Amino acid sequence: MPETFWTNTIWFILLGITTLIELAILLRRAKRPYFMLAFYFTITGMSFCFEMVVLSYLNAYTYKPMLIPQSPPNDAIAGNLFSQFSVSATAALLALFRPRFYWCILFALVYGGIEELFLYLGIYEHYWYRTWMTVVFLLIFFWIATKSYNVCFSSKWRFWRYPFILFGLVTLYIHSITWVLQLAGIRRYSSTLVPGSDRSMVILSASETLILGSITIYLYFSRIRWRWKLVVIVLLFLALKAMEQLQLITLKDGWFLAASFICIGGMYLYTYLLDRMYNQVNYTEEWMKQ
Repeated sequence: MPETFWTNTIWFILLGITTLIELAILLRRAKRPYFMLAFYFTITGMSFCFEMVVLSYLNAYTYKPMLIPQSPPNDAIAGNLFSQFSVSATAALLALFRPRFYWCILFALVYGGIEELFLYLGIYEHYWYRTWMTVVFLLIFFWIATKSYNVCFSSKWRFWRYPFILFGLVTLYIHSITWVLQLAGIRRYSSTLVPGSDRSMVILSASETLILGSITIYLYFSRIRWRWKLVVIVLLFLALKAMEQLQLITLKDGWFLAASFICIGGMYLYTYLLDRMYNQVNYTEEWMKQ
């Protein structure tokens, strides 16, 4: 086992274990665990959107878990997964239990302490970012998570259901499809769209996810006939082919159809799963019981 496992990786694993404990409590205490899991994916997507801007585009800090040491950008993404899944699990717990505000302050300070520990251990590095910003941003995030949870049980849900599913798609699609295909060397985004390879990949991956996700949500919920849905799906394949021709994405030889099917089919499958999980509960009645 490499030395970096004990100096770097183990700390992220410990953070991951605390996340699993939080999720176990969350799903055990929730009256509708599938609904709660869908909500967790949604707020995690919100967190990842913020992280994509701050971590990759604005180059605020980096993680060093040494899980993928041969590729620092992907290693930073791996560290980011542990961080964002953790803070999102805490935010979901706070939204579910709705404790007094001082608990939000306490958890924000705890994460600030973890950040300082990671800085001391050299497994996390600030560029222009500072720890106090984490505390402030987490307090805002905890507030947003609580308000978002309340929206699920209000008359506004008819509108917010679609953005919530879209944020959930950000969590599921980017990390189980986009990133996995990239790690496997099958499908990569251009690193030359704008100055800075990380910025180019963030712009392209975020744009593809939001556009493909929005179209998929429309197809899934619309009542148009299946033949027209198939026409749109064919157009999506052509759009991905155009991205390849414009060198916005590069694909391993012979993988275009398979990779494109995984992207489009995976997005549709995740939309279906999130919708089914959110549909587990009668929102108005459940809210009145709490």
